[in-house]
Amino acid sequence: MSGPAPIITRHAELPGVTLRYAECGAGPALIIVPATVSLIEDWTPLIQFLGQRYRAYFFEMPGHGGSSALEEGYSSKRVARVIGDLADHVGAEEFALLGFSFGGILALRALQELGPRVNKVGLLSPCVSKRALMRPVVDRTLVAAAISTLRHRVPRHMLAWMFGNEMAVRLTAWFMVNVGGFETPTDLKARLMSYSASTVQVLVAQVREVLTVTEEDLAGPYVQPCFFGMSKSDPLLDYGKTEAFMRANFRDLVVEPFDWTYHAPPSPLTFQDYVRDYTALLDADGMRDVRVRRGA
Repeated sequence: MSGPAPIITRHAELPGVTLRYAECGAGPALIIVPATVSLIEDWTPLIQFLGQRYRAYFFEMPGHGGSSALEEGYSSKRVARVIGDLADHVGAEEFALLGFSFGGILALRALQELGPRVNKVGLLSPCVSKRALMRPVVDRTLVAAAISTLRHRVPRHMLAWMFGNEMAVRLTAWFMVNVGGFETPTDLKARLMSYSASTVQVLVAQVREVLTVTEEDLAGPYVQPCFFGMSKSDPLLDYGKTEAFMRANFRDLVVEPFDWTYHAPPSPLTFQDYVRDYTALLDADGMRDVRVRRGA
């Protein structure tokens, strides 16, 4: 594999939203669905790694980073339509989808909405149901109570204002990590201090969906080939329940179990890390496509 290709960052004027997105590489189109409130800069090494085989696209969630808030308000179904609009914008009649963690909900929503245009799917440690959450009941109850309060505009704006105070940020970060089980390789305290009221609103809406979505909400069956990768030791999401969902809803499924002791990497992965550890999977993906074309 060659070195990393450059990333181009653009803005797309789509129906109801201005989307900041990145593109990298050449080849068939792949849209990477962000997990919670991610920035392009968080995932540059992954985008560049996948850009060795695909024309890879990654967007910042509406209402976060350089993307404007959705005019109709956030929901995973509306973001699914945004994915279709982004594909139209970049001229991708069909494309592959990759979702990870809580972005799994968005990827599956997009598959429901845009199925005929999606030619294959990758899901890494995806959230597929509230029943797969591994957090204790008391923790989930506390998170649900906080999210219910933050559904209202005034508490959201107060929280965004409090993020200018280091003590408030430290307390919020403690709650997210120790009660909510939130994992991120980024500096969470620094990230929280940059959150606007619109970002808080998006995060609240996403967590609310995580706490309420069920297997029935995201069920197929799906005809697209799917790669499913997840650690059997994932501390946040139950591997057995997630795998059962995948096998029940994808008839063409490749399963790759890992042995990580974490849900998200404890430190950011570099381009070289991805090349060292995951080139074999990328090569296998390419060989599978060759076999499919020959069989056709």
